[in-house]
Amino acid sequence: MKPWMRRLSSLLLVLTSSQLAAEPSLWLATKNQQQLYLFGSIHIGSEQFYPLPDTFIQAFERSQRLVIETDVSSLSTNDRRLLQQTTQQASGHTLADDISPDYQQKLAKISQQLGLSPSMFDNMQAWYVAIMLSQLQMQNLGYQTELGLDLHFIEQARHNNTPIYQLESFAEQLTTLQQLSHIQTSLLEQTIDDFEHIPQVFEQLVAYWNEGDNQQLFALLKDDPMFQQDAEWLSEALLYRRNRHWISQLTQLNGTSFVVVGAMHLYGEKGLLNELTQLGYVIREVDPKHL
Repeated sequence: MKPWMRRLSSLLLVLTSSQLAAEPSLWLATKNQQQLYLFGSIHIGSEQFYPLPDTFIQAFERSQRLVIETDVSSLSTNDRRLLQQTTQQASGHTLADDISPDYQQKLAKISQQLGLSPSMFDNMQAWYVAIMLSQLQMQNLGYQTELGLDLHFIEQARHNNTPIYQLESFAEQLTTLQQLSHIQTSLLEQTIDDFEHIPQVFEQLVAYWNEGDNQQLFALLKDDPMFQQDAEWLSEALLYRRNRHWISQLTQLNGTSFVVVGAMHLYGEKGLLNELTQLGYVIREVDPKHL
């Protein structure tokens, strides 16, 4: 598997693990009277993700609030304007300024396969085109943002009148993704080269997530150069800096909270679980059969 394909897969999916059973992982962090249920999310999903284990639903329903990264289901006019400003080319420039004529032809062919006009991407930043291509490809496989775990719990929270707490604003999250501009040409070119193979990788990662196969998931993550020595600055921007910001908020929440974040944020030396452990929290994985 080529490095950039792993990189984009990691960004779109974010990973999770389980040691108790063939289910996704739910963790409980406890300190004094505070309880944090932490659930690693995949941001796009399908019907096969559901129903979730009953114990996970019970944990959510007993929580005083839902904690998420950002509520992208209700963007304001300012948010939409910011999205357009951030992801569009500067005046006088087009995508053709970022990629070679050969890759422009390949992108035109892919656009036709997706049933899109080849000119659709002309005014988009290359890093955003890379993300869009993979998302559109996943939609063709039946995966939808609307069926992602984040939106699933947001909808449940609104139905139950459960308060929703956002760890970062849409503007902050967009600024984070914009860090991909440093590697955007290579990222887009590799995405185009691997376009036919990405669905297979995605399906395998989803299978690992659904089965709770943490060894395979972490093997893929270890092989990803983006989160090793060649791009520590990107790991810092995408993961570690945000984790520290989130920890400062999570530790201030009273009572019981149900936290849904990209699962890559949970693991590793600088992951949320380890950071909470260092702060004196007792961590255990919730058995999907017994809360």
